[in-house]
Amino acid sequence: MSASSPSSSAPRPDPRPEPLGPPTPRQLTAGRTAAALVVLEALVVTGFAVFYLVELALGEGQDLIVVIMSVVTMVVFVIGLAYTSLGLLRRHPRSQAPAIAFNFLLVPLGIALLPLAPWWVGSGVLVLGVASVVATVLMGRLEER
Repeated sequence: MSASSPSSSAPRPDPRPEPLGPPTPRQLTAGRTAAALVVLEALVVTGFAVFYLVELALGEGQDLIVVIMSVVTMVVFVIGLAYTSLGLLRRHPRSQAPAIAFNFLLVPLGIALLPLAPWWVGSGVLVLGVASVVATVLMGRLEER
């Protein structure tokens, strides 16, 4: 055996990451905050869906198909946000990515709303999106189950 070849008896490092300890109180608070913010987003989207349905019932909707497809799309988002919120509350590792992705989409929406809507609407969307991303990131790395 030459001096440059590795020995077959040398211990190999374990490829699995070390298990994480229990979450800190700050991480638990961040998780609850992130879950609450995502629930708030789901409630807002639900409100828009109900608004569209009321407009449809009153005959105010522009195009029946557009209104129905918009409501269906909003319902899908509400279901996804509800499951994401539940996952954040339970600290499931696969819930962080959708929460961050959805809230990153709120940032350009908030910026686009600033000149088009009252200042508090665009600012509220921006603050909600950024606060949700920050709270989700502050949860720390969640352990795979």
